[in-house]
Amino acid sequence: MRAIPFFVMPGVALSHLREELEITEGDNRAKLMLYRYGQRCGRALVDSYGLECSTLNEVKAVIGPVWMEAGLSRIRVESAEETELVVNLEDSVESKEGNTCDFARGYLSGIVSQLTSKRFEVDEIECTSRGYLSCVLQVYEVVDNLRPARHADEKSERKYTLETGYSYLIKEEIPDQSFDMFADAHRHGVPSLCVTREYPEKVKEKYDLHGAPFLWLSMDQQKSYSRDPSNLALLYSDIKTFTIENPGCILLLSGVEYLVSQNGFSKVLKLLQHLNDKVAVTDSVLLVPISPLTLLEQNLKMLEKELRSF
Repeated sequence: MRAIPFFVMPGVALSHLREELEITEGDNRAKLMLYRYGQRCGRALVDSYGLECSTLNEVKAVIGPVWMEAGLSRIRVESAEETELVVNLEDSVESKEGNTCDFARGYLSGIVSQLTSKRFEVDEIECTSRGYLSCVLQVYEVVDNLRPARHADEKSERKYTLETGYSYLIKEEIPDQSFDMFADAHRHGVPSLCVTREYPEKVKEKYDLHGAPFLWLSMDQQKSYSRDPSNLALLYSDIKTFTIENPGCILLLSGVEYLVSQNGFSKVLKLLQHLNDKVAVTDSVLLVPISPLTLLEQNLKMLEKELRSF
């Protein structure tokens, strides 16, 4: 391994971060945000080393020295199967504070996912904060439902020509044109991700979007593609990951009005600003349909400043 500087968060700093998140976001959201942040840190560390593994047995061989970089605990692999890994954490920094190992779970998820180029999530089966002798984490593979389709219509020409690297604001009461633009790109092989308030199965039938990955803005969390509309951090993380892994893609964010109703305009504006930046650096396209009648005039003008009007 080549030596690369890597910031290790002191245990007390991690504890303070958790306290701040619990106050501002609530306990459950704090756990999720720590987990997601841990995933980013784990991915970033592995990426800095340029490591790759084809199997979990190979992961087992390298996980020890990689994990040591964070100083979260000592790690021991209990078992490694084709799609599952079970590890034991000793002297966990997080559990010493009486909390579950949420950052550590995310950190492990990020490391294994980046090493294998697959999606692995992590559950904590046992934790010393709950009276167990050690913390036991289960790492399991999740089929990525955001993987883009790879077919392309090479016989027909594109109906719409959009300059890449930009986000477009499309004012319409019913987002038919936006979906038509999105479907046109999807049919011609452009990696595409649709985020919608409408039920995805109905949208796929209506606009012939079979094969395109979807995220559904819904409180119903029984579907794997459902996303809590009040959790903008998770939504941004999913869209950002898709954009980074699929540069030159097209994104459709339908349901901005619903997001505003759940989070307030200022938070949604920040989400769009971050997405706009990510679209620019990956040479992608973001389509944002909006009903002008649903927003205050001053808010609509702010959107017009951030996004190109189509």
